[in-house]
Amino acid sequence: MKKGNGAIDKLLFWPPLVLIGIICAAIITNPEAGSAAVNKVFAFLTGPMGWTYELFILANFAVVLYFVFGKFANKRFGGDKPEFSTLSWLGMLFSAGTTAAIVYWAPIEFYFYLSAPPFGLEPFSPQAMAVASSYPLFHWGPSSYAVYVGIGVVFGYIFFVQGTEVFRPSAAFQAVMGERGGRYAGKVIDVFYMVGMIAGISTSIGLGTPLLSEVVTKITGIPHTLGLDAAILVIWTLIVAICVYGGLDKGIRRLSDFRNWLGFGLLAFVLAVGPTAFIFNNFFDSLGVMLNNFFRMSLYTDPVQNSGFPQGWTIFYFAWFTAFAIGTGMYLARISRGRTVREFVLGATLSGVTCVYTYFAIFGSYTLDLQTRGVINLGEIIKAHGVPRAIVEIFATLPGSFIILPLILVLLFISTATVINSIAYTLAMVTTARLGAGEEPAKWNRVFWAMVLGGLSLTLIFLGGMKPLQAAAVAGSFPAMFIIGIIVYGFITKAGKDWSDAPSEPHENTHNFTSGKAVEAAVEPRNTNDSC
Repeated sequence: MKKGNGAIDKLLFWPPLVLIGIICAAIITNPEAGSAAVNKVFAFLTGPMGWTYELFILANFAVVLYFVFGKFANKRFGGDKPEFSTLSWLGMLFSAGTTAAIVYWAPIEFYFYLSAPPFGLEPFSPQAMAVASSYPLFHWGPSSYAVYVGIGVVFGYIFFVQGTEVFRPSAAFQAVMGERGGRYAGKVIDVFYMVGMIAGISTSIGLGTPLLSEVVTKITGIPHTLGLDAAILVIWTLIVAICVYGGLDKGIRRLSDFRNWLGFGLLAFVLAVGPTAFIFNNFFDSLGVMLNNFFRMSLYTDPVQNSGFPQGWTIFYFAWFTAFAIGTGMYLARISRGRTVREFVLGATLSGVTCVYTYFAIFGSYTLDLQTRGVINLGEIIKAHGVPRAIVEIFATLPGSFIILPLILVLLFISTATVINSIAYTLAMVTTARLGAGEEPAKWNRVFWAMVLGGLSLTLIFLGGMKPLQAAAVAGSFPAMFIIGIIVYGFITKAGKDWSDAPSEPHENTHNFTSGKAVEAAVEPRNTNDSC
């Protein structure tokens, strides 16, 4: 790709940066007050306003079903054949689920539901046991993944039908809402989008960093301190900087492929040496429980008992996924040129869900077996040393753990470094004043946002605990719900009506957002692994 001119859009570059700076400064100078403030934000958005997230996710799931069975089902993203073979395309969609957050939650999430179950169930009871393994499948399942796919359909239309190179959600807003998408209103939308994405990725990094530090501690004996977390974040940032300025694009692509194969290899190893029959039986039983209680889980707010379960878990997850929805939807659409809407929705949803279900089925069932047989006591470890140490101790029970733990270290490190770069690249695109087709944002801009992400993540870790991380994701995603809702609604009611089935010549103006009747246009998709 060609370099852009490097000029920044000041109305997009400075507002989110100043806002983040104020938040970080307030937390550092007065941690107690900062903690109290984020707790209040979290309590308000997940409590009195929590139902809005659940209703949004369920409504979005209904929209995605409409895309599969409704009038858009056979519409195609571009009039030509698919750019990638079906096998390659499904592989890219499948491997996108390999993240540090999955490695973090897959082996241990069920325990929190077992020890503090929903619906007023008794902890560690047989009823709680049945629900414990089913809730992760719900939280990371089709309705959550549909958040990415629903907005992805709109971007597929904008990329390959309207012929627009879209780097900002405001452009999508203008594309489907016409003149109502005003310039300054669009800037506000972009700023909210950036803050939400920054908060979401900071949550991911905030989860992955302590886990990585615990693996380092287990292997080397170096004490796990805030200094070790800070050192890891600095190393991640330096790796991104070296990749940007050192031309290591091909090397990083190879590392990304290695990350995927390493993740699949670890899964296969645990499946082979672990309780294989129990893993399969537990997964399918949990899947049945989840499907049987799908709507109960989708709308559970617990207003009478006020256990806090849906607020601390379901609504948090819905908010976290919503924060990433626009950026992830762009990526899914960009690799899906030539696919029909039905192919896109089913392929992206089933591939993504299959990937995360594989992690939860194998790692989660392996841990459940250890817990029920008394091989490990997760409650004591979490109480004494925290969740990251418990996860490390789970993997330490595997045969050949002296080899497995370094491999886990590599998997976590590569996964998070890749995520930091991809989000930094997206933020750099959004804040660049003008990018033509095939142009990239300035390198300094990409490195700058990587440093911002690392700094904010370190601040949240400094504040301590999961609650500030959860509050950051929830606060950043709240406006994103309305942005996504407006864009999808505008597409269905207005823009999508002009979708022509007949292929036509590429559109000459790749930035024409509101050009009457839509025409099919060739747009080169960008693989997020094209650069470090």
